[in-house]
Amino acid sequence: MNPAAKLRTAHAVLGGLMLLIAVAIGADTITHVSSGQQAVVGPAFFPLLIALGLAVNGAVLVANALRSSFAEEGWSQIDIGPVALVLAGLLLQLLILETAGWIVATTLLFVIVARAFGNRRWLANLAIGLIVAGLSFYVFNELLGLSLPDGWIVEHFLD
Repeated sequence: MNPAAKLRTAHAVLGGLMLLIAVAIGADTITHVSSGQQAVVGPAFFPLLIALGLAVNGAVLVANALRSSFAEEGWSQIDIGPVALVLAGLLLQLLILETAGWIVATTLLFVIVARAFGNRRWLANLAIGLIVAGLSFYVFNELLGLSLPDGWIVEHFLD
């Protein structure tokens, strides 16, 4: 199989997976949201928005794979290191979110993603990540009334 055919196949498979995930998210959201909700932007809005985005992107990938209308040059030169680093950061956040809490997990994710983009200023990234994570924690927990995982920082220092 030539490289162009492999690329088209990969696009079709990825697009198909995105469409399946979009359908799963949409179906799960619709079946679990109560109909008595009176809010304009209820709990189903963002999951359905994400499902719509996945469906559109998946459909475009499949359509481009079937038409072969995408640029093939440059795809063989993708640097997998930064992608792997971002994925590792997301996995780390997923694993430590409940125990370490939102602020710690998101701060570490910010530092790892900044490093993946080539930034080597660890202390500055740590400070920026801590500020962004702390502000988002405050906005979600205090202003929006939603509940992000507290973790040990909130339990020991902010209570």
